[in-house]
Amino acid sequence: MQIGEATMRPVIEQERVAFPATVCMTELTADDIAPHASWLHPHHIDPASGDLQMSHHAWLLEVNGKRIVVDPCVGNGRHRPGVAAYDMLDTPWLERLKVLGAAPESIDYVFCTHLHVDHVGWNVRAKDGRMVPTFPNARYLIPRVENEFWSLDLKGELPGFHVFNSGIYAECILPVIEAGLADFVEEGALIAECLRLIDAAGHTPGHMAAVLESVGEGAVLCGDAIHHPIQVLYPERDGPQYDSPQAGRTRRKLLDLCADRDYWLAPGHFMAPHVCKVRREGAGYAMEWPDPQG
Repeated sequence: MQIGEATMRPVIEQERVAFPATVCMTELTADDIAPHASWLHPHHIDPASGDLQMSHHAWLLEVNGKRIVVDPCVGNGRHRPGVAAYDMLDTPWLERLKVLGAAPESIDYVFCTHLHVDHVGWNVRAKDGRMVPTFPNARYLIPRVENEFWSLDLKGELPGFHVFNSGIYAECILPVIEAGLADFVEEGALIAECLRLIDAAGHTPGHMAAVLESVGEGAVLCGDAIHHPIQVLYPERDGPQYDSPQAGRTRRKLLDLCADRDYWLAPGHFMAPHVCKVRREGAGYAMEWPDPQG
């Protein structure tokens, strides 16, 4: 899709992955879903199981002569016993990127909103028995606070439930740093003159979002700050986040930004069409989906 003079396209790894609703919020009842069931079922929520349906995709941006990949998914052939949907994948993700006209060598920037397993995998790929950067000519943009937190894993010091992500830093981040391709970014960083990075902490300690702005139009690429449409409807519901109250405030901030400026919301896990507009509705929000006819 066009955002002003920029192009923004999803690069799909997996299109329909089911997760229990508890991955997003501690409690989600039938009464919560009922007013919205006509559009949530079955595309976004399985009515039989109650599971949330999620896409896993990166974003490819082409703007001002630069190519940017945001959140490069899980990767192939990775041993992920803790999450069956991620274990030993064999997908044509890299080929899909090439079909869009973007060979790995042509990518200028890779931005990871945060450093969870499903947002950093294709940072690297296996070659000659070791992991090497997939995008050898790119600058990898890593939120500084995220890097400081997840690098604790190298010393075995990850706190609490974060151990599910153990090993990911050494596999998917450290090779990029050792290759001299990493830049540690903070709020206010501006990429290719129109991609502005903002704080979006809560889901993880240093989660960031990217605001794409071009010729009066915009999109907020929010990673996992908002996983699923149900979190637009109930943005402050408690859930398994690093800091759940902060995650709720971040969702409100991002939704307000989209509503105030008529920007697209572009998360990392919304099912097709993967983006929506956000409108205020009473004290909350409603979503408007793009016309499938363009």
